[in-house]
Amino acid sequence: MNTIECESIAKQLDENFHRIANKLSSVEKIPRNYGTTSPLYPSEIHTINVIGLNPGSNVTELAKKQGVTKGAVSQVVAKLVKKKLIVKMKEVDNEKAIFLKLSEEGLKAFEGHRAFHAGMHLPLVELLENATQNQIDFVEQFLLVLESFCDQALSEPHSPTR
Repeated sequence: MNTIECESIAKQLDENFHRIANKLSSVEKIPRNYGTTSPLYPSEIHTINVIGLNPGSNVTELAKKQGVTKGAVSQVVAKLVKKKLIVKMKEVDNEKAIFLKLSEEGLKAFEGHRAFHAGMHLPLVELLENATQNQIDFVEQFLLVLESFCDQALSEPHSPTR
């Protein structure tokens, strides 16, 4: 493929990515029920999921795993503590160190989220069953390039001309 064809395809992929990003942004505003008394926003259920997979995590670890700021995680954690879905625990020998675990209600949400994703992932699983390792590797590389674009944009100083 020549450079002009590649540039045209890159432009189309960029447009597709932005369309999907806009849809994901809209999805982030919709709370869903995962078997708990109140519906949860994606940021809340994803925080529950990370804690469920990594019991004893702290805010710094959650921020790193989710690719968001510690401040954002702290806000979500405060909401989840208030909803009694997670519990803050202090280390016995270090009063400042706080780690997080799921409450019984949080475990219900964690399991509900896993069931939700099991159904949602079916089309991806079916697609991957027929994919070659080279195709899977390409998609992973493509997503890493997109993530690096996001990382770069987040690290650049904000300018009104951009």
